[in-house]
Amino acid sequence: MELTGKWQRCRKGYVRLQITGYSAERFLNLCSANQLEFWDLRPCRYGAVCCMTLPVFRKIRPLVRKAGVKVRILGRYGIPFFIYRNRRREGLLAGGLAFWALLYVLSLFVWNITFEGNYHYSRDTLLNYLDTLDVRYGMRKSLISCEDLEESIRSAFPEITWVSASVSGTRLMIRIKENEVLSAVPETDDSPCRLEAAKPGTITRMIVRQGRAAAAPGDTVEKGQLLVASELSVMNDSGEVVRTMYVHADADVYAETAYHYEEKIPGFRQVKADTGRRRRGFRVSFGPLRIEALAPLRKDRLWNYLSESRQLCLFGDFYLPVFWEKIVGEEYVPYEKSWTETELNALAQQIHGRYLENLMEKGVHITENNVKILKDGLSYVIEGNVTGEEEISEARPVESVPDTENSPETENLPKSEDSPKEGASPA
Repeated sequence: MELTGKWQRCRKGYVRLQITGYSAERFLNLCSANQLEFWDLRPCRYGAVCCMTLPVFRKIRPLVRKAGVKVRILGRYGIPFFIYRNRRREGLLAGGLAFWALLYVLSLFVWNITFEGNYHYSRDTLLNYLDTLDVRYGMRKSLISCEDLEESIRSAFPEITWVSASVSGTRLMIRIKENEVLSAVPETDDSPCRLEAAKPGTITRMIVRQGRAAAAPGDTVEKGQLLVASELSVMNDSGEVVRTMYVHADADVYAETAYHYEEKIPGFRQVKADTGRRRRGFRVSFGPLRIEALAPLRKDRLWNYLSESRQLCLFGDFYLPVFWEKIVGEEYVPYEKSWTETELNALAQQIHGRYLENLMEKGVHITENNVKILKDGLSYVIEGNVTGEEEISEARPVESVPDTENSPETENLPKSEDSPKEGASPA
């Protein structure tokens, strides 16, 4: 039975009936033929038992006479009967009215903000941005302009191409779609520059697209050494330099590089032994008010706590500022334990694997690697060596570009016929 059907029957009120007589089956068939709903049908010693809503029960009198059966009410359930039984309890009535009034007031505010489709931007990043727009938990729904909110998010985050904001119940739902390609093409830089080595290594291959190569594959270079020069010489037919051009050097220079790291760990590690004792409790939060129920704690014992929090939601999107938190505590006893050979090897592989992963994220192609464990007094040293191939060129701007038109190389160039002759006065 669905929750909606239960709520509707409870709202209308329903009765549990006992049907007796020789024609109980005929009576149920007549109800079905007249589309009168009944449920939870069960056989009994003298007939059958079923449930009907109060409006349906008021329509069965002609069918009871026609089938010649007797109907007896076994129980009355639902809101109408509850109100009738408690009609003289003014305090209960006032409490119920106050409860519904409180629900109405809480329904005027936003108590939950959810995001869908965000992969590049985290939930915390988007919530911090909404906070700058004064959109936060507990604000009035009438103060939220979904159109302005959508436009602001698109303007603030270039990777977001589509935004849909809507308020349903007490929840603000923001659906976004991020661009899968770059939002803008990077601007090209044509200013004169040279390429230098960003780190030492042995060059394995070079692809020079623009500029003059100052090194070759097989050369061992140091950090800061020139790889591709920006100067290009222009020669005449006689092989003489007549002009020097400065270009934006562009090349891919790959080199074999070496990395070394050391990480020291203590000879003993702290272990938490579980004693098997558990503490269970709960915490209820309503705004700043917090109510916690947990077993008494002895100060000479240590505990680890795990909690699972859920927000109260009544009907689909009707969230309330009430959080229910389940708490489980596990007692432990700390003590120091020396490393075993298996544990040391596993730890060394974990550290080494993390180091290799960081290098590969930087574009290093690993060609050789090894790790070893050394004893250093009461401690251990995990030492690793990695050899890889990577792009090592780094652009450096040319600080001063000489004036090539007045340089000595251009003095022997023939002058233009339109230029004034030596000794002639200008017109």
